Amino acid sequence: MMKKMLLGAAALATFGLAVDNGSAAGSVSKTAGNCMNAHAILMASMDGNHDRYWQAIESAVKSQPGRFFPVSDYEPGVAQKVSFRQYDTRFQEGGTAYVGHCGSGATCNDLADYILKAYPEVGSPSVHCGEIPHILENPTSAPF
Repeated sequence: MMKKMLLGAAALATFGLAVDNGSAAGSVSKTAGNCMNAHAILMASMDGNHDRYWQAIESAVKSQPGRFFPVSDYEPGVAQKVSFRQYDTRFQEGGTAYVGHCGSGATCNDLADYILKAYPEVGSPSVHCGEIPHILENPTSAPF
C-alpha cells in the first residue's frame, strides 16, 4: 500500500530534482564510508503531502531493528544513528527533500540503499559528505 502511495514521487538527481516517470529503480550516489558528517537525500516531493513520505521512511527504518537508530541529533563518527530532517529545496518552488543525517558515511549509504530497495520508485537517493548540500534550506525535524 505504501509503495502505491509513493508512485509519482519526485526522483532525485545529485543536486537537483526531476520528475519521476515511473521508470525502473535508480541507483544511490554514495559517499565515502568513513565520512563523519553524511547527509542522505532519501526522497523528494512536490505535492506537500509530507506525512506519507515520513510514514514510508519511518516504516522502512523500523522494519530494520538494530540496523538504524533514529535520534534527534547524530554524532560525528558514530554509526547506525540517524537524525531525520525535512528541507525546502532551493530553485524548486514547493519542493521538499526528506533527509537522513549520519555520523558515518557507511550508515547513510546503507540507509539510502535500503530506502531504494524498499521504494524503488523514489528514483536515485544521494549521499553527501561534509556540509549540507546547498539545495537544502529551512530544516524541520521529522515527526518520528
